[in-house]
Amino acid sequence: MPAIARKPKHRRRGRPADNRVRGDLALLRVGQAAFARHGFEGTSLRKIAATAGVDPGLAAHHFGSKEALWEAVVDRLSWTLTPAIENLERLQSEIRVPIGTRLGQALRQLVSLLCEEPELGMFITRVGVEKGEKLTHLTDKLIRPYHDAFTPLLIEAMRKKVISRQPVEVLYYMLTFAVSMTVSYRHIVEASGAHIEGTDGLKTAITQCLFATFLGKIP
Repeated sequence: MPAIARKPKHRRRGRPADNRVRGDLALLRVGQAAFARHGFEGTSLRKIAATAGVDPGLAAHHFGSKEALWEAVVDRLSWTLTPAIENLERLQSEIRVPIGTRLGQALRQLVSLLCEEPELGMFITRVGVEKGEKLTHLTDKLIRPYHDAFTPLLIEAMRKKVISRQPVEVLYYMLTFAVSMTVSYRHIVEASGAHIEGTDGLKTAITQCLFATFLGKIP
């Protein structure tokens, strides 16, 4: 009696292999760091793949091009920002809570977010220098959504005299870029004599400065 041929095992559709998932994540992480440090024009898909330990052909298979990988990095950062934006919108609506308290929570969140994503500020700055379509895409996906959720809190704080009246756009960008650049260039801060113990120490130091400057108190 002839042996019954076994059907070959097929992987379920829509469920990528583990090595592909790891490859995608590695490329996204390394790509984010490379674009933040060197800009879009200053890096290559081949170099990103080599740093991530992924074959360049596999990198091209996953994303198709450096442009597609850049857009995927922006999408990942946008996904990361979504809960923070939703929280800012919630803070806007909680009008029974004093605006000073709500603004303080927003400042803490900003510091925590940028400390957990230390290359975010550098990434945005690099694209800002390059300008063009990438800046437009970055503005639509990352910059504008967070800006639109945060600035109403600043406006309300000014209206209720919790902080001084001032140009809100200038204040917002001075605030966000000051925090992001302090995080990104932490090594320079430490080389100047600051003693910071880990990410939590950095969060505490920046938060204290923000509260003392904007709210007139140290948490």
